[in-house]
Amino acid sequence: MYGYRGKILRVDLSTGVTSELKLDLEMARKYIGGMGLGCRLLFDLIDESTDPLGPENPLLFLTGPFCGTMVPTGSKATVCAKSPQTGRWGYSTFGGHLGADIKFAGYDGIMFVGKAEKPVYLLVKDDNVEIRDASQLWGKDTEQTWEILKKETGFKKAGVARIGLAGENLVKYASILIDHFRAAGRTGMGAVMGSKNLKALVVHGSDRNVPVGEPDKIRKKSAELTADKTEDATFRMYSELGTAGYVDMASMMYGSLPAGYYGVSDFDSYNLSGTTVKETILVGKTACFRCPIGCGRVIQIDKGKYATGRFAGPELEVTGTMGTLILNNDAEALSFANKQLDLFGIDTISGGNTIALAYYLISEGKITKKDLDGINPKWGEVDSAVKLIEKIANREGIGNLMAEGSLAFAEKFGVGELAVQVNGLETPMHDPRGFSGMAIAYATSPRGACHMTCDMYNYQMGVTDEGLGVESVDRFDNEAVLAAKVQDFRCVTNSALTCHFYPIKADELAEMMRLVTGWDFTLEELVKAGERIFTLQRLMNLKLGYDNRNEGLPKLLLKPLDGPSERHVPDVEAQLDTWYKYRKWSRKTGKPSKSKIAALGLSDLS
Repeated sequence: MYGYRGKILRVDLSTGVTSELKLDLEMARKYIGGMGLGCRLLFDLIDESTDPLGPENPLLFLTGPFCGTMVPTGSKATVCAKSPQTGRWGYSTFGGHLGADIKFAGYDGIMFVGKAEKPVYLLVKDDNVEIRDASQLWGKDTEQTWEILKKETGFKKAGVARIGLAGENLVKYASILIDHFRAAGRTGMGAVMGSKNLKALVVHGSDRNVPVGEPDKIRKKSAELTADKTEDATFRMYSELGTAGYVDMASMMYGSLPAGYYGVSDFDSYNLSGTTVKETILVGKTACFRCPIGCGRVIQIDKGKYATGRFAGPELEVTGTMGTLILNNDAEALSFANKQLDLFGIDTISGGNTIALAYYLISEGKITKKDLDGINPKWGEVDSAVKLIEKIANREGIGNLMAEGSLAFAEKFGVGELAVQVNGLETPMHDPRGFSGMAIAYATSPRGACHMTCDMYNYQMGVTDEGLGVESVDRFDNEAVLAAKVQDFRCVTNSALTCHFYPIKADELAEMMRLVTGWDFTLEELVKAGERIFTLQRLMNLKLGYDNRNEGLPKLLLKPLDGPSERHVPDVEAQLDTWYKYRKWSRKTGKPSKSKIAALGLSDLS
């Protein structure tokens, strides 16, 4: 067995009993690992009646075959469950060192079931597993929790996942913070963790020799790939400037970084850019395990109203939600707000969007400061946002409503159509008016509006992949077939797992699969596996009550804007027609055809 450890640790928090589940290798080959294998494993365990915040909802941390190996960016892992935010299939992929440590401890993943009677954390030291009391950690923020756990366990470099007050208080979009403030942010996995009274998990693995098929060839191929990828402009940008290095281009060249809650076409974002951060407050950078890029930023602000001390710097998404989306162009204020979101454990995309909606509604006269407990947000200032972050994390006053998400918040005031979300998940900072392919990506994403399931902005900026037959014509074209191919490919990278910032091609990924697993894994098998996993997620969502009549874009994203997006609005209906025909799925019901299900080996699930 290569690339896998062959077992998953099962932790029953209700009984305190731990056991091991044997990994089905045939299933692993079909669904690879990470998100794909996680979806297949949970398919048999959850349905429409499962309460996402009930003890019956399993929470699964799962690695992939590349995790802990020499494959570049071989640190990624996935956490998945039924989402409390959307009621559908939920997962979030994260970096750091936790995934590698799970592998080094001898496991492919950890599954939590049940609910502990009181706050606990899990400590895994190779095959020694303990459920420990976490009463002293309950109520602590994610930084305090991390520091206490390092001292208490004696493992300063162990992989650590923990939640903050938002997770404890079941905020529907609570995140899980991993290691040096990498985040499993989307779909509310932190709330699932909190619902189980699980404050944290600490994993220290000592067996770093993950078995692989051809180690010498992997070492050589990894070196060749990285030498080649370092010449890639995006690779260099992320390495030198972090993900916020894309801010200027997104905002001023493409009009894809939304501003003023999706209604302002031209906002000067230079003061928020990775370049400005580098020139003013940057003091270092961090990298996940086996990552040659090192996109993580370390900033330090020691004086003034927005002092952060030494902390993780803002990424692209929060630069949008706590920056351009509320018309704030102060990098220090942005960094302070980002820290508060991370300390409380709130998804920067969903939390930031919900807060930005409050700014918009009050500016439009839809609500008053009385509705916000006396808080009166004004475009450009971040202090109101910081106050709302705290209220959300504690579910205090208006924060209790906002903790349910932007749609519930807007519907309370009779303006649900103004919430920028798809299927309950708020939209990331990649406006489909700047790149048309993001329209179909958001409309049909398995987990709601999501850029990590289909990064069409990269492909419509010029990224090509000959092995996939992927080459964009124009960023304003309705390239739904291209998007479907990218969706399938991202199913593989999110299952194998590799970082999206590492520009690996499909044929290179197939070769790595062969070298790591020892399987004769061809490019054709890779493409089919991607389509199989994408289709599996639709079957999962249909089982959970998915309604494809909700596929589309929210009202504010269909309003043309002047500026770099050139008043372009994507034709979502045309994209959906093309997409469904290409996939051989029913546009009317949202269901894959029986022939397609059979061809992908999914008949036993339909």
